[in-house]
Amino acid sequence: MSRTGLAVDPANRHLIELLTGISSGIASVNDLAGFAREIERALDELCDAEYIALYLWDFEAGRLRTFAGRGFTAEERAEAERTAWDRHPGSVFREPRLLHVPDVLLDHDRQTQNSARSFVVRSRLFMPVMCRDEVLGVIGLASGTPNRFTDGDIAVLGFISRLTGVVYRQLLDRTERRRAETSLATTARRLRLVVGSLPIALLSLDPVTRRISLAEGAGFGQLGLDPVLCLGVPAEEALAGFPALADAVERAVRGEAVAEQLAMRERVISFQAAAHRGGELTVLLFDITDLRRALDELTVANSDLQQARDQAIEATRAKSSFLAAMSHELRTPLNAIIGYTELLLEEHAARASPGFAADLERVAGAARHLLGLISDVLDLSKIEAGKFAIHPEDIDLGALLASIDAACRPGQQRGGNHFVLDVPDPLPALRADATALRGVLINLLGNAHKFTSHGTVTLQIRELVAAGARRVEFTVADTGIGMSEPQLRKIFDNFTQADASIARRFGGTGLGLAITLNLVQLMGGDITVASEPGLGSTFTFWLPGAPE
Repeated sequence: MSRTGLAVDPANRHLIELLTGISSGIASVNDLAGFAREIERALDELCDAEYIALYLWDFEAGRLRTFAGRGFTAEERAEAERTAWDRHPGSVFREPRLLHVPDVLLDHDRQTQNSARSFVVRSRLFMPVMCRDEVLGVIGLASGTPNRFTDGDIAVLGFISRLTGVVYRQLLDRTERRRAETSLATTARRLRLVVGSLPIALLSLDPVTRRISLAEGAGFGQLGLDPVLCLGVPAEEALAGFPALADAVERAVRGEAVAEQLAMRERVISFQAAAHRGGELTVLLFDITDLRRALDELTVANSDLQQARDQAIEATRAKSSFLAAMSHELRTPLNAIIGYTELLLEEHAARASPGFAADLERVAGAARHLLGLISDVLDLSKIEAGKFAIHPEDIDLGALLASIDAACRPGQQRGGNHFVLDVPDPLPALRADATALRGVLINLLGNAHKFTSHGTVTLQIRELVAAGARRVEFTVADTGIGMSEPQLRKIFDNFTQADASIARRFGGTGLGLAITLNLVQLMGGDITVASEPGLGSTFTFWLPGAPE
C-alpha cells in the first residue's frame, strides 16, 4: 500500500490482508508492553501522518497515558501526556465522539493552535477507544498538511480504535484476574501457615461421601493423627480411634448443631461444626486441656481468696466490735487522770514548787494526747463495725462555728496564722449530725493550722443547687506545705500520712482524714481535695441541705 494517502478502496485485497495481520498481531499479545508495540506498528502502517498517539486510561494512576506514538521526541511526548486531559484527548475521552479538525487555522476555538510538537499542525483527527459503552482511551492523528484526513482514514481509524478497545479491556481483565489469583494464592498460603502453627485441627468433609477434603493444623499432632493420611479418607475410618469425635462428626453431618467439649483420652477437646452453603461440613477442634486445668485452678484459688476475704472481714469486724465495746473502759481512766491532774494544779499550784506544777502539766498533756489517739482509733472502729450512729438535727451554724473557732484557736496561735471566715448572711439551713460535722471541721481546720506557718487559713461556706437538690458546701483552704499527687492518692487511707517525714515532724495517727471521709459519707455527702507542694491545700466537702 502506498503511504502517500489514506483513502483506500475497501475491496483492495492488500488492505484486507494487512488489516487481518494487524488484527491477529494485536489479539495475540499477552501484556501491555507487547500491546503498545503492536498498536504503534498498526498505526504506523495504516496512517500516513506526521504525528500519531495512543492515549489509554491508566486505572491505577487515574489519568491518560501515552502508550504508543511517533513523530515527537521523548520530551514532547512527556509534555503531550501531561497536558492531554486539558486538550483534545481529554475532551474526546470525557465526551466520546469523533473530532475532526480539517484545518487548524480555520478552527475558531484557538486551543488547537497550541502543540507539543516541533512542526506546525494544520489538521487533526481524534477517535475514542471504546469497548461496548466504556471509554478506555483516545487515538489522535495530526498532520502539517491541511485537509489531510479523509473518510477512508476515519474508517480505518475507527476499526483500529474498536479493536484496541476490545483487546485493552481483555488485557486489563486478564491482569486484574492474575492479580486477584496471586493475592488469593498468597492469602491461602499465609492462612495455611497460620493454621498450621495454631494448636487447632481444621477439617472439612463431604456430607455424602464422608470423605475428608481438608486437614490442617498443629492440633492433629496433639491427637496423634497425620493430616496427610486423613485426606480422602472417610471420617469414620480416619477417626476410628476417637469414638466420641467420630460420633460428634456423624451428628453434625446429620444436620445437628454441635458445639461441645469432648473427653478424648487424657485431653479435653472443644468441638464445633458448621455447614457451608454447598453442603460441605467444616469441623474445628481445639485442645482446651490446659485451659480447663487453668480454669479449675483459678476456681479453687478464687474460692480460697473468697474464704480468706470473708475471714479477714470477720476478723476486722470482731476487732472493731471489741474496740468499740472497750470505748468506755479505755476513756474513763484517761478522763480520771486528766481530771485529777487539773484538780491538783488548781488546788496546789500556789503552794507547789515550779517543777511540781510543770510535771503535772506534762502528765495532763500526755493524757490528753493519749485520749485523742485512742478516741480516733475507737471512732474508726465504731464506723467499721457499723455502730457509729448518725443523729440528724437542725443545726445552728452560727453557734457551731463559734465553738469550732474556740477549739482551733490554740493551733492558730501556735502557727501564727491568719484565720478568714467567709460565710453568707444569713447562714444556710442545714440538717445533719452536729457532733460529726463539728469533728469534721475541727479536723480539717486543725490540719490546716498544723501544716501552715504564718500563713492564711480560710473557711468558706456556700449554699448551692446541684442536680436539682440543695447542698451546703464547706471549703477549708490553707497556704501551707501542700501535697504532691502521689501523697494525695493515699491521704484518706487508714493509719496513713502523706509521708514519714510529716509523721515525724507533726505527729498524729493518720486516722483523722479517714474518719473525716467516713463521717461526711455517713451524712450523705462527699469530700475532695486539691493541693500542690508549697502552695497549700484545699479540702471541699458538701452535705445535703435542709429540706424546704
